[in-house]
Amino acid sequence: MNNMGIGNKKGNAAGATLQAAKENNKESAFKQAKLRAMNQRKKLLEQEQAYLICGISGNPGTGKTGLALDCRTEEERETHWLFILDFDEGAEPTWRQHWSDDEKIVIFNPHVYNEDMTVDYLATADMARYFIAMVNEAIETGKIEDGDDEVEIEAVKAIVFDGLDTWLDTTNMIARLNHIKGADPRQADKVKMVPTQWYARTEEYKRLFKAACQLRCHKFFITHMKEVHDGFSIVGTKPDWEKNTTAKLFQYIECKKEEKGKTFKLTAHVRKSKTNNANVGQTFDVMQSVAGKAEWKGIEAIRNGSL
Repeated sequence: MNNMGIGNKKGNAAGATLQAAKENNKESAFKQAKLRAMNQRKKLLEQEQAYLICGISGNPGTGKTGLALDCRTEEERETHWLFILDFDEGAEPTWRQHWSDDEKIVIFNPHVYNEDMTVDYLATADMARYFIAMVNEAIETGKIEDGDDEVEIEAVKAIVFDGLDTWLDTTNMIARLNHIKGADPRQADKVKMVPTQWYARTEEYKRLFKAACQLRCHKFFITHMKEVHDGFSIVGTKPDWEKNTTAKLFQYIECKKEEKGKTFKLTAHVRKSKTNNANVGQTFDVMQSVAGKAEWKGIEAIRNGSL
């Protein structure tokens, strides 16, 4: 009987200790949550304006990449860096034509190839994540390690994710490869996607997209348009990114090309802006060429962050 009594007392003491530990953990977690909330508030107050999370879509040759590369003011080109994650492998020609003397533009092609020249999709995804981590390092520490040297980064204006449609294709292949538990992309090409694979694909896609969105700089996501079919008929086009992407953007621009006689014009139509309702529905003339003489205008609201 006494032993049972002693056991109960010990059990009660242990229970009280466990309860106290739980209460302390709750209090500690609550303090951490408050600290995190106030730190986020402080960072928001330090920002002069919200960072852009801007999607740009359009057919090839409509000025999508040029718009994103032209996101800095004349003054900012002296101090602010621009990082391009080039899944589309098309940013370099635009850079060479207009910004080749700008040392503060970094273009990174994440694609990794196997010996037979098939794409190593998992390694490609890892390279993309490493690049975003490098940009975050530049923002948070003001420098990037370059071998034994360090590159000073005074400020970062933006990251440009060029080729969101190619990233979507990459995540499709990662899901297929996981499904067949193999490493042969040629076999994965033949696999029909099932519901569980679509979920895995979407989660992989979102991880990189969210990582880019967390960066404390402006973000531009570029993609091509794809056809929308009704049976065998083409009834329109839509941006070729994961279907929930548009809802997560703060701004969305659709680029188009117009040709009439000797006049060639690139336009950008603002379809969405959470930060400036006055811009919604506006169409900007981005570039105009008359008889072979071209004038690039860009969009001032992108440069000053008021889009």
